[in-house]
Amino acid sequence: MNSELTTIYSLRRVLESAGEGMGMAHSLVKELRNLHPSGCETARLLLLGHPLNISLRPLTECESEEVSMLASLIVSAPSSSTASIGKNGEAFARTLEGWVRARENGKLEQKVHRFRSMITSVVLGAVTAMIASLGPLVGDLDLTGVTHPSSTALLYGAAGFAAIGSAMLGLFMSGRRFYANAAVSLLAFAAVSYLATPLANVPSIGLWGIK
Repeated sequence: MNSELTTIYSLRRVLESAGEGMGMAHSLVKELRNLHPSGCETARLLLLGHPLNISLRPLTECESEEVSMLASLIVSAPSSSTASIGKNGEAFARTLEGWVRARENGKLEQKVHRFRSMITSVVLGAVTAMIASLGPLVGDLDLTGVTHPSSTALLYGAAGFAAIGSAMLGLFMSGRRFYANAAVSLLAFAAVSYLATPLANVPSIGLWGIK
């Protein structure tokens, strides 16, 4: 659980306690005193006797809109019924917590897709390099008598195709980070082609040249 979810959960517990009749300040100190860093600062200000609008400033001015909304709701409690705000605010806090969890799950799913696209790019580069490196060896069997392109030209062309294919995959999965897919694909291509070079240089004998 990240810090944003932890803070929202703690504020929800504060609202639950307030709905059950516990004082708002007492609930805040109880739930936030171990919450670093904004929670500790809020608890310290409350223990020093500052009002809620000042004590909760580290939370109302934080970057998270959800945390800021909950903290602002708690600040408004003294102007009306604390128990009523606690009961109604608990449902609101659960809704905000669900939004944050859904957003975090979406980010995690996006990371999984990016990781899978990187693995696919590595495999694409490695397989393309193997085929391009061993292609001339198979072509030297001279089964048809057709002139085949040089191994260097074949490697450059295959590297280009691997980079373009990986970049398109990265563009679909990762958006602006497509260059990372192309980079890992070219690295895999270079590594496999280097390892496969000895195999490609093995002399071959034309099948129709045997006497």
